[in-house]
Amino acid sequence: MRQRFSTVSVSALLILLLAGCASVRDGRPVGERRDQRMAQSPSVAGVAEESFGKSAWGAKGDFTLSGQRVRYERGADKLALFEPLAPSVRTPLRFSWAGPAGDSASVCEGWTPEQTANGRLADSKPWVLSCKWGSAPAAMLQIGEGQMRRGKLSREGAYRRGELTLGLRSAHLYEGNAQPQTAAVGYEMLHQGTVVGSLDLSGSVPRLRRPDPGTPLGRAVTEAALALALVSEPAPR
Repeated sequence: MRQRFSTVSVSALLILLLAGCASVRDGRPVGERRDQRMAQSPSVAGVAEESFGKSAWGAKGDFTLSGQRVRYERGADKLALFEPLAPSVRTPLRFSWAGPAGDSASVCEGWTPEQTANGRLADSKPWVLSCKWGSAPAAMLQIGEGQMRRGKLSREGAYRRGELTLGLRSAHLYEGNAQPQTAAVGYEMLHQGTVVGSLDLSGSVPRLRRPDPGTPLGRAVTEAALALALVSEPAPR
């Protein structure tokens, strides 16, 4: 009996020691989930990251982005470009941003077009988000079904204000993980083919990388990012 007890004790001790080593190597307690983040393009990898918003948007509310007030109203308690849009929701979003150029207000409409071949293949019914800003010069954003990339149906679109155009596309990769996710983990904003801003939606609150918001390009990235963040739900923790 004594020999059996000793054998069991040694085995248990070895398991604990191995678990402890794994915890030290990983830098976090065993069993704790790694903090996954959106994979960043090299062109914005060194840009400072700004967290904003809240862990649950709800139907309406407000928050600050670098000290600047953002107010919003949503057509539903929960909205996501990668989930179906309820037929009763025609105006999914209204929001305003007190940016460096003054108050900027937008009204966004939403609708679901006929399902495409890619939509059927991905068993998805992407809806279109279309936002307009009336402040001079007027601006508009539209994003909807994009290309099929590695078996995942992306969302793509554009933001335009005057002669400035930003490309918009969903991002589906986490850092260090080559397996794309079905829903977006964030969005990238492109100018003349280069990623100039990103919106990371993998955390409990959005994280934004952008040019100086006092510039036309920074304003465009910020307005697009706010619209996309407010029609997305924070990642569950």
